Amino acid sequence: DLLKGALSLDGTLGTFLGTRSNNSVFCALHRMSGGNRYAIPAGGMGAVSDALAAAATAAGAEIRTGARVARLRLDFDRACGVELESGERLDADYVVSSADPKTTLLGLLGARHLEAGFANKVSHVRCRGVAAKLHLALDGLPRFSELDPELAGQRLVIAPSLQYVEHAFNHAKYGEASASPVLEITIPSVHDDSLAGAGNHVLSAVVQWAPHGLKAGWSNEKQAFTERVIGLLEDYAPGIRKQVHHAELLTPEDLEAQFGMTGGHWHHAELSLDQFMMMRPVPGAAQYATPVAGLWLCGAGSHPGGGVMGCAGRNAAQAVLRGA
Repeated sequence: DLLKGALSLDGTLGTFLGTRSNNSVFCALHRMSGGNRYAIPAGGMGAVSDALAAAATAAGAEIRTGARVARLRLDFDRACGVELESGERLDADYVVSSADPKTTLLGLLGARHLEAGFANKVSHVRCRGVAAKLHLALDGLPRFSELDPELAGQRLVIAPSLQYVEHAFNHAKYGEASASPVLEITIPSVHDDSLAGAGNHVLSAVVQWAPHGLKAGWSNEKQAFTERVIGLLEDYAPGIRKQVHHAELLTPEDLEAQFGMTGGHWHHAELSLDQFMMMRPVPGAAQYATPVAGLWLCGAGSHPGGGVMGCAGRNAAQAVLRGA
C-alpha cells in the first residue's frame, strides 16, 4: 500500500485527478519520463532565475521587472510589441509570451483578434489549480518517525495508500479542501544552509487538494487549512509544530493573483491526453506559433508542460529562430 500510494502521487500531482480517474496513468508516465530525478540548486530556486538573467544579459538582453504588460499591440494583424500599464509602448519583431494561454490570447490580445472557433477552444482550456504550496521556517531539522535523518534531504511523500489519495481528492469534487491532504515535501536547507542559516531549516511542501474557487472561500479557510497541514506533518514528524516560527501557504488563488497564472495552475493548463502534444494548449497553437503572426507561446501551457525544466521555452526559441 505504501508503494502504491507513493506512485499514485506522480499520477495526480498538480492535476484535478484522483487515483481512479481516467488519464492518471498518462500523468504518471509523463512525470516518470524524466526519470524522477530531482536537483536542488545552490542558493535556492531564485538562483536559477539569477543564472538565467545573467546569461541573457551577457547575450545582450534587457530585463525589466515591475513593468506589467497591459496589452499586446498589433500592426495589420501582426504582433508588433506591447503596451505597459504605465502607457509606455515597446516595439518588437516578435512577441514571445510565457504567460498562460488564456492570459496571453484572451487577456492581453483579446478574443476579437482571433477567429471565433479558435478563441472558443482557448476559453475551454482546463486550468483549475488544485495544489497549494506551504513554506515553513523552522528552528531545527524536523525528525520524521522511522526515517533515517540522513534521508531528510530527499523527496518525502505523505500518501500512505491508494485509498488515502483517492479520499484526499474526493473533497475537491465538491469545491472543498482535503480533510487529510497529500504532501510532497522537500527540505532544501539540508543541502544548502545559506537558505536558512546555521541550525535553522526551511521546508517546502506541495499540498493537495486545495482547489481554486473553494466553496467556502480561501479568505475564510486559509488559516484553518494551514493548521490542518501542520497537524498532519506533526503526525509524521512529532515536535515540528513547535519548530515553526513562520508559515506561508500559497493557494491557487494566491498563485493566480501574484503570478498571473489563470486558475493558479502550475502547468498553465491541465496535463491530459486532450491537452497534450499536438493539442497543447489547443490545435492551432501546438507548435508555439499562434494564429497571430509574430506572436508565440513559450510557457508551461505549451508542450511539454511545466515543471521547471525549460523545455517549452527552449523549443519555442528554436521555433522562432527557424521562422525568422
